[in-house]
Amino acid sequence: MHCAFSWTTTPAASMPLHTGGDIACAVETPDVVRVLIGDVMGHDAEAAVTAAEVAHAFQALAAQPDSSQVIATRLDEFIVERNCGEEFVTAQIVSVPKARDEPEIVCCGHPPPLLLRDGRAVVLDEILTAPPLGLLDLSAAQACSCPLGVRPGDGVLLYTDGVTDARDEDGHAFALAEHAATLGSGGVGDLRTDLLRHAGRRLRDDATLLHLQFASEQHARERRSQNNGAPIWFSAHYRSADMGKQSRQEHR
Repeated sequence: MHCAFSWTTTPAASMPLHTGGDIACAVETPDVVRVLIGDVMGHDAEAAVTAAEVAHAFQALAAQPDSSQVIATRLDEFIVERNCGEEFVTAQIVSVPKARDEPEIVCCGHPPPLLLRDGRAVVLDEILTAPPLGLLDLSAAQACSCPLGVRPGDGVLLYTDGVTDARDEDGHAFALAEHAATLGSGGVGDLRTDLLRHAGRRLRDDATLLHLQFASEQHARERRSQNNGAPIWFSAHYRSADMGKQSRQEHR
């Protein structure tokens, strides 16, 4: 299975540009690519600092050969030690093996992903979820990996609650599944534009959208052919936008 992914983060209107408590990052190892999305409790500068430190800790942990659930457990310990148990982070870790193993997800108190298939968006609400990172010791339910259940041609959308909490001037929520079902070549950039239009360009909370697109080996070979034979394993694009940041990655 091959995977390309992109994400965009837009800070709340009340926060300075490029600060906030949302997390999105990825790590490549010889065997697997791991993607993290997270949301730190709170909306202040301290949340932004925590988000940066958790992202850094994840990058170090994900470079090791441990399983995703072990990485989640160690992130939980890192957050507890850093904040003396007074802060938590909702998170999801998606692991995409470079071999033929199935992609997996670990969910810790984060909103359920959307499976994008055949023009429909389906909530993956049967994925087992543990408490948020920083609170795992308060429950018997520990972090565990679940198959993502994707096949070539599928997409998966991860997001923070700043997306689903966005309201228009009449108080209506953003119809995320409806917009995601028709996600086109513009990807999360177009989805972000729709979100900002809905909210009058004033979000009450940080909003992150992370899209993963899965493809077959044949499709990946075609992409490499179009790229003059160069492997498409870790080509990356990053840009700063007027109200957010976006990154695009492709993996073979």
